[in-house]
Amino acid sequence: MTRILVADNRVVIRAGLRALLQTRSDFFVCGEARDGREAIDLALQKKPDIVVINVNMPVVNGIEATRQIRQASPGTEVLIYTEENNDDLIREAVGAGARGYLLESAGDEEVIEAIVALARHCPFYSSVVSERLLHNMTQRVRGDSSGVRLTDREQEILRLIAEGRRGKHIAQMLGISNKTVDTHRTAAMRKLRLQSVAEVVRYAVREKLIHA
Repeated sequence: MTRILVADNRVVIRAGLRALLQTRSDFFVCGEARDGREAIDLALQKKPDIVVINVNMPVVNGIEATRQIRQASPGTEVLIYTEENNDDLIREAVGAGARGYLLESAGDEEVIEAIVALARHCPFYSSVVSERLLHNMTQRVRGDSSGVRLTDREQEILRLIAEGRRGKHIAQMLGISNKTVDTHRTAAMRKLRLQSVAEVVRYAVREKLIHA
């Protein structure tokens, strides 16, 4: 019996997944979560074999929830089930420990295939996602730094940080909140694997965002 936790903030998606999974006698939906924090708590409490989770979860997003679930319960597999078809999210999900990534446009049979694969501790990605993962891996092998893509806003904020601007000043200059600045800064540094302001400066000089 494969125990499955379904985590999605949308009632209709949870209901649809539960109805589909219950068509299999070897699947058991052991719980449902409405936000990322609840998904983490239920995963630790119920010890499911698989967590099916959306990326865009309130309280704690699906990527961070995946990371915490995998760290606390390495035997629990995570299947990202989302409408988000985005290179950065795919990379972040895999980096967080998800071994499955399925788009909501997938048919019922593919959802079942994904659950069966993860129950055997085998990875499963939709064909579109597999192609993107392969493309990104090929870029890394070739040493192509374009595999990491920053948004215009992330790049702008890194440039301002490298110029010595502080978060509050950046927020005022760009007409956004301090929290938004922090969100973009954190995302950009995570993508580039930068750990300090000094590394941000070196990156900005190397990429000619600022002059040395």
